[in-house]
Amino acid sequence: MNESLVFKIIFLVLFVIVLAVRAVFGFKQRQIGQSSWFVSEDAVSREGRWSLLLRPVVFLFMLGFVVLYLIEPTGSDWLFLPLPSLVRFGGVLLGVAGVLLLIWVHRTLGMQWSTTLQFKEEHTLITSGPYRFVRHPMYASLSLFFVGLSIISSFWPFIVLVAITLLFFVRIMKQEESMMIDQFGEAYRVYMKRTGRFLPRFR
Repeated sequence: MNESLVFKIIFLVLFVIVLAVRAVFGFKQRQIGQSSWFVSEDAVSREGRWSLLLRPVVFLFMLGFVVLYLIEPTGSDWLFLPLPSLVRFGGVLLGVAGVLLLIWVHRTLGMQWSTTLQFKEEHTLITSGPYRFVRHPMYASLSLFFVGLSIISSFWPFIVLVAITLLFFVRIMKQEESMMIDQFGEAYRVYMKRTGRFLPRFR
């Protein structure tokens, strides 16, 4: 088995695992009559219609790039960066870390998980699990995962799309913090002082 095929298999396995994790926790929500994909009017006003419409478009592009990377048609060598094998295996570690953190985040959030900026019924301020250290571990886990995949693939169109996605995460994190301050007030401001937005505070 050549090295290129090994990386493609690892890439595909990690990608499918993340889709499965999202599907499992989404199914659990639907079992109790909720949906992580339901979009309230509040979420639309907070995030903006264009932002919400952009999500499925980016996801479709991502699926397209994934397929293109996996089949690697003839003459597509120019789409790949010459990353050393050691660097690509480092991407595997990042991807695995992202998956494990994502599972931890989902288990901590439980039924309060949503794909948009909205509150669920009886929503509470969660400060346990990974939220004890950072305010946005969901975005941190997905960032680790996508950066890991982009390094594994060395496929620069996918890398560009991941970079755009990370910029989107930064925008959403700021909006989410504003929403949380409106909802939880001083309790959230105190929480912000002792946690990092994306990485733990070491002081």
